[in-house]
Amino acid sequence: MNHLTEPDLPSPGQIVGREYLRSQTLEQRRVSGRVYTPPHLVDFLLEQAGYEPSRTLEDWPLLDPACGAGVFLERAVVLLHSRFRVRGRNTANAETYSHFLSVIERNLWGIDADARCRTLACEAVRATVEALTGRRPPEPFFRDNVLTADFLLDPSVERFAPVRGKRLAFLVGNPPYVAVTRIERTYRERLRSRFEAAQGRLDLYTVFMERALAISPPAARIAFVTPDKFLTSYSARGLRSYILRTSAVRTIALFKSDKVFREAAIVPSVTVLERDGAKTPVRVLMCRDRPESGRVTATEARTIQHSSLDDAPWNLLSSEAASLVKRLRSGHRTLEDVALRISAGPATGRDRIFVFPRDDHPEIEPELLRPAVRGRDISAYYITDPQLTVLIPYLFGPLGAPDLIPLKRFPGAARYLDRHRSELSGRHCVRVWGKSWYDLHDSPSIDLASQPKILVPDVAISNRFAIDRGAYFPLHSTYYILPKPGIDLDYLVAVLNSSVAAFLIKAQAPVVKDGFNRYRQQFTMSLPVPSAPADLRRSIVRSARHEDGATVNSLVKELFGLSRKDGVIVDGNPRLDSRT
Repeated sequence: MNHLTEPDLPSPGQIVGREYLRSQTLEQRRVSGRVYTPPHLVDFLLEQAGYEPSRTLEDWPLLDPACGAGVFLERAVVLLHSRFRVRGRNTANAETYSHFLSVIERNLWGIDADARCRTLACEAVRATVEALTGRRPPEPFFRDNVLTADFLLDPSVERFAPVRGKRLAFLVGNPPYVAVTRIERTYRERLRSRFEAAQGRLDLYTVFMERALAISPPAARIAFVTPDKFLTSYSARGLRSYILRTSAVRTIALFKSDKVFREAAIVPSVTVLERDGAKTPVRVLMCRDRPESGRVTATEARTIQHSSLDDAPWNLLSSEAASLVKRLRSGHRTLEDVALRISAGPATGRDRIFVFPRDDHPEIEPELLRPAVRGRDISAYYITDPQLTVLIPYLFGPLGAPDLIPLKRFPGAARYLDRHRSELSGRHCVRVWGKSWYDLHDSPSIDLASQPKILVPDVAISNRFAIDRGAYFPLHSTYYILPKPGIDLDYLVAVLNSSVAAFLIKAQAPVVKDGFNRYRQQFTMSLPVPSAPADLRRSIVRSARHEDGATVNSLVKELFGLSRKDGVIVDGNPRLDSRT
């Protein structure tokens, strides 16, 4: 990048931004959704957006709508200075220096709901100017360029200079990541009434993306670093629809690691949109974060047709992989068709109280105890008994429906639970939902431990489906599949553990960390479960019972009628092309 020819500079926005975050408690940071943005990630985003010194930056206003300590703004100052150097303008000259300051004030803007950020961002910009030019700008410099306001709902945003004048060329940044459960109820309802992206299990960053598009003039570039969940999550379908109606997707950069941010285990993506832009092919990058070299590098690159995107999950597959996925899903039953239910194991809300070692559990009535299993205990085809017991405070009637136990009938459980009453009463399900203080966070609909089922970890790097013929209660890190009557569990688990099913999972489930995928209902329910000729079915089941994965993979490819070329694609990564 051209701006790397600039001398090494202190990064006041980075420094004070990090200190600002460190000064907050963990709860404050969860509420505010603040994440420290490494400078090389800022540079990468600006480069992908096209904010480069070779272009006419002096004519293109840029706004960061959640500017924090001014990280993006100070990097933009560096690029503007490089632009002056590209044009042969030396800021050591008094007249050029004055013009440089006026260009900054005319083109760089910030908004933040935290009043402290105005001071921090202005200081970051002033310090960067001083480091680049050797001159300290006057104190009033840049003071009016940062607005203290709620970007999402404050009407003063529409009156802010770059928005009012429809002058925006770039709207960039790292918006807050705040899940729906941490958004105050009244504020959440205001968002829901105004924004398409504020539906379902919304996250604040998705609303920022919609708002940014809403206030941008035609041809403006919107570039944000966000979690990549909006690309595939069911709740973000409203945002995906809004993006496609109002803009063109220019670039989507994906990462595999959740360690890009030091303070948050989030797998990020960088998305570049152009308001009212022509629907040309979308550039998709697979990226690696290299903090030691101060760079983000693209390891793979390809294009996909814009017309392949709709409000369904954006799987961003190579053309060959997308075609194969379509063929694999065509004409077959799905897992949803053969299952009564696909769901996560119920959450207790306090595993350390409800779950304990089997040989060291408190004196609780045996009929309330069940062997428990976690996601980490499940491998392909088998379960390693973790020797855990879970307290299930329910009685199950003849039809399987649960009733919360009356504590008077179970004095052992009553004594044990009462010792933890204060902590149990502080759970969200009690305080907000009004559940009984000793209820589980999620009430099981039936006695899951006694049901034949297939289990799979919530998060795994490869398919790990295993049969439980009625022994374990699945905890929340496990998903369970209850089959319909007559479904052969041995055959079903073989198909689900095959390389074909693994290929389909990787094609649609988001990467959560270092290549791991989610196995939530929305990503497994559409897996095809083809009918098989009797001889082939027997061979598949026999191989599965011997945990012979290689033979299962070969037979399932035969079952789907895959060619040798198809098999190569299945065994590769559906999100990558061989071309770079």
